Amino acid sequence: MSEHNKYLPKAKDCQDYTLFVDRDGVLNQYIVNDYARKPEDLVLVPGIIDALKTAKRLFKHVILVTNQQGVGKELMTDSDLENVHLKIYNNLKNNGLNWFDAAFYAPYLKTENHNWRKPNNGMLLQGKNYFPNVDWHKSIMVGDSLSDMKLADSLDLIKVRIKNPQFNFDNQDFYFLSFADFIAHFKI
Repeated sequence: MSEHNKYLPKAKDCQDYTLFVDRDGVLNQYIVNDYARKPEDLVLVPGIIDALKTAKRLFKHVILVTNQQGVGKELMTDSDLENVHLKIYNNLKNNGLNWFDAAFYAPYLKTENHNWRKPNNGMLLQGKNYFPNVDWHKSIMVGDSLSDMKLADSLDLIKVRIKNPQFNFDNQDFYFLSFADFIAHFKI
């Protein structure tokens, strides 16, 4: 059982919170049974830039954590993935936003059970190495998959699920149709 009540903080309290964000299905449209292998494959979700602007103002840290098994499957290289992320970076930059406070990806195959691959918590622990002031009880994981929610469970983070009709499970503290809807909850 959780040692803290699961609630979303008020906007004025978010500066004490760290926001961990999944990529596929949250920031960009999910590609069923495939990966954004090149920049033109990546389509940002409508409203994501404005939502990220608000998130960056609200939260102490905004950290990207994403499984990218396509690299491990050799469907794309680390360089290909960097080019995909460069598309996100350029979209943010062109809209007056900096990149995430940190960004981590796990290129490992699911069968490897690597500590960095969600639902394992290696990427979150690395985030805490970068930012020792991260408090797990004041952290939120936003994702669309069960592995995102299980990752949050491993460190008792608040679990925010973004709708993805491809996934059917019920293991979240809060459910929103999109990241923009989640951010709008704070009514800034």
